[in-house]
Amino acid sequence: MAVERWGDDPKLVALLGEQGAAGFRDLFDGFPELIGVLWALRDADGQIEDFAFGYGNASIMRSFRIPPETRDRYTLLEALPRMRGSRAFDAYVRTCDEGAPWVKEVTYDTPFGDGYMLGTFSHRTAKLGDGVMVFLTDITEQRRMEADLRGYADVVAHDLREPVSNMALLVRLLERGADDRARADVLEMLRDGIGRTQELIEAVLAYARMGELSPERVRLGDLITSVADDLRSTLDEAGATLEVGELPEVRCDPRQLSRVLQNLVGNAVKFHGEAPPHVEVRAERRGEEWVVSVRDNGVGVDPDESTRIFGMFSRVDSESDGVGIGLAVCRRVVEAHGGRIWVELPDGGGSEFRFTLPA
Repeated sequence: MAVERWGDDPKLVALLGEQGAAGFRDLFDGFPELIGVLWALRDADGQIEDFAFGYGNASIMRSFRIPPETRDRYTLLEALPRMRGSRAFDAYVRTCDEGAPWVKEVTYDTPFGDGYMLGTFSHRTAKLGDGVMVFLTDITEQRRMEADLRGYADVVAHDLREPVSNMALLVRLLERGADDRARADVLEMLRDGIGRTQELIEAVLAYARMGELSPERVRLGDLITSVADDLRSTLDEAGATLEVGELPEVRCDPRQLSRVLQNLVGNAVKFHGEAPPHVEVRAERRGEEWVVSVRDNGVGVDPDESTRIFGMFSRVDSESDGVGIGLAVCRRVVEAHGGRIWVELPDGGGSEFRFTLPA
């Protein structure tokens, strides 16, 4: 996605001169790391009360979905109110006033003015004139892989070990009665254990393969029509209705995005309440991205679980079938497309899963 260049920074020119500022931009405009400059805003006593936006390279604007006009519309605390009174803000002040650099790993999932900050970053701050220069290295995927490895270890330690242990016990029972006809209940338990193990292995493989994109221009309306056809028997059996609003054309991997829509619509039908399931799929344009929503009239999601359910092997309902990988796949696919996914609890009950795609 092309990102408009942030305008010239007068304070950078005043500090470095025209030639120095041009060299600064030549050095950092194409830098892969996220880089920004913030200038101190001081009160009458000279104390820093906020920071103004200065320079921002294309990487930071793209990653945080920052429109070019952000610099003139917000100060730092106006764009990121939760930073007020935080240790991070105090560290910025110390760096600016005392020159002490600050290094911290930070995870963001929050609006940022007209943009949005999402991910885990190695955050380094250094003094630059009467301001600070911020360097952010995106380590989201690294931390995600570490979390996934912990999830795989939990699966091996519990979900896979249990059915394998049961199968080993059943085989020993069969060996003791090798001359007798195998009991039907023993064979049934053996089949269930094998099926559960195969399901877990396939789920892990499917998750690992998600995120490798083959993007093309696709009409979302065509994708949801295909998804509805695939889920037709499920929809009919539940007496569900699917209402689809006007959907845009986007650049995406149609196979993987279909998986997202199928998981979300399928869950909306699966976790229904007493009334017949009703699912609405819509999209709206917000700045440089589309927000796609899948809303239902079902049992909803516990607010305390609204983040956990997107983790590996986490279930919306602990009593439900499945291995708990559907929403983790949704998150992986959406983030691979440069978007984010979350769940809201609309007035009137049910749940509304929303995800973004670059426009």
